Amino acid sequence: MDKYIKVQQIDEKIDFVNLAITLSNVDSKCRDDMELVCESANFNIENLTSNIQIHSDIVNKIDENNIGIKLEGDALITNVVNVPLLIFTADCVPIAIIDKKNKAIGLAHAGWRGTFERIAKKTIEKMNKYYNTNSNDLVCIIGPSIGPCCYEVSKELIEKFNMNFTNSTEKFYTIEWDKYKLDLWKVNELILKECGVKDENIINLNLCTSCNSDKFHSYRKHNQTPKRIGTILQIK
Repeated sequence: MDKYIKVQQIDEKIDFVNLAITLSNVDSKCRDDMELVCESANFNIENLTSNIQIHSDIVNKIDENNIGIKLEGDALITNVVNVPLLIFTADCVPIAIIDKKNKAIGLAHAGWRGTFERIAKKTIEKMNKYYNTNSNDLVCIIGPSIGPCCYEVSKELIEKFNMNFTNSTEKFYTIEWDKYKLDLWKVNELILKECGVKDENIINLNLCTSCNSDKFHSYRKHNQTPKRIGTILQIK
C-alpha cells in the first residue's frame, strides 16, 4: 500500500522542490514510519525538521544553525537545500508555500486558531523579510483537512470569525438546521489572496479528512486519534 501522495501540479511544474503527504498507514509522529517515507520519497531524514505545535501563529525560520531542533510554533520556513520541513495535521489545514523565484519554502499548520490568527499571512511576511519573497511568485497548496462539508462548529465561533473577517465578500460558513459549518479552506484562500497570491496559484486539493477517513487520519472521525498526517516539503 502507498504511504504517501504527491501533488501532480507541483511535480510537473516546480522542479526544485519535493512535496509529499502521508496516508493513514503512516503516523508521521513515528520516526520509523518517517524513515520509510523519506527513503521512498527521496527526503533527507537526517535533516527532517518539525515544530512542537501549539496552535499558535509562531513562524520559525530554519537555517544551518537549527536544523532538526524542535521549537514551539506552527509554521516553518527555509531556503536551505536538503532540509525537509514537516508539519503534523489530522483535520487542521496544512498549507505549503513555495517561492518559485527565490527558491524558498514554508509550511503552516492552520487549525481554526491558526487560521483565525492568519498564520499563512504571517508565514508569507516572514518569507518576504528573510528571502525577499514576492506574493506574485508564490504557489500555495491547501492539503487534506476537514472540509466545509463536515466541520461543524459553534455559533460563537462563526461570530468570532465574522468579526475578524468583516471585509470578506465571500461566505465562509453555512447554517443548516441550526448547525454551523465553517469553511477553513475558504478562509485560508481568502487570506492568501489578501496577501497577493494569484488565484491560479492557490491549489486546493479539496480532500476532506473526515470524508476520506479511510485514507487520512481524522481527529474527529477517529475518536481524537493521536496519529497524524505528515506534510513534507524540501528544497532539492
